[in-house]
Amino acid sequence: MRWKANCRLPSATPPNKGCVAMRKMGSGRNTAPFLFALLLFCAMSVKAQQADLVPGTALATGQGSIARAWFADPTTRYPHGALGDDIEAGTLVLQGRDGGIARIVLPENRVFEDVFPRLVSAPVVGDVAMVVESDRKMGARLSLYGLSDGQGRLLAATPYIGTGNRWLAPIGIGDFDGDGVVGEVALVAMPHLVGLLRIYRIQAGELPLMVEAAGYSNHIYGRSEISMSLIERGQKRDRILLPDRQRRRLVLIALLDGGLREERVEHLSAPLLRLRQIGAGFEAELEDDSVLTGTP
Repeated sequence: MRWKANCRLPSATPPNKGCVAMRKMGSGRNTAPFLFALLLFCAMSVKAQQADLVPGTALATGQGSIARAWFADPTTRYPHGALGDDIEAGTLVLQGRDGGIARIVLPENRVFEDVFPRLVSAPVVGDVAMVVESDRKMGARLSLYGLSDGQGRLLAATPYIGTGNRWLAPIGIGDFDGDGVVGEVALVAMPHLVGLLRIYRIQAGELPLMVEAAGYSNHIYGRSEISMSLIERGQKRDRILLPDRQRRRLVLIALLDGGLREERVEHLSAPLLRLRQIGAGFEAELEDDSVLTGTP
């Protein structure tokens, strides 16, 4: 398959581990103790974060006001298992560029049901961590947490799905309506049931629903990765690449005239397993071990 599109990963910082690179401090004997202390602090900081990390999740790093983010405080108080086990996170940790730490601790009826925080930026809310947050009775919602005066704040969120043990899988943020502003967020609600592809507008305090369409998915129940959707960055508007709910069609979808339109469809020889960015294009891995590639 040769897919004539320029596809890349959602506008989110992928999981990363390690310490940020040191700024060049010069050379000479006087700098050696300082450099040693800084390296030791860096190593201890990373080790502490890794020890705090919920098993099965990853540390995220970013270039904005949030330097790092991760999930802490593992808990089994929400036994859903959408991501492969009953261990979820009770806390989201945000580390600012200045090194300050903010911990968002959820009440007993909620968890972060996710694999890593996505560090993204949008004009209305600034730099945020985009995460899936689930309530025992109301199910999942997509939440955007940021830093304000060193404190972690909920800046905007979608409504909860409305029923417990109902999950959603994020896709990313982009300019889907073509107004020149990165002002929308895309996700698939209940990807294992009805598969609702939804686009929300990013506003301070809320994420109102703009449009939705049923019959799509970007996750396999019980898998610990969310890796079956990408965002194509276009000159006029961004588009979404993902499979249908049976994972037998790979579809490029655009928001046009107030609705979601399938612009291109590729029928697959086997169900899709994952999508990866390869250079400026993408690679689609299928369950029959075949691999399809797409290029600009």
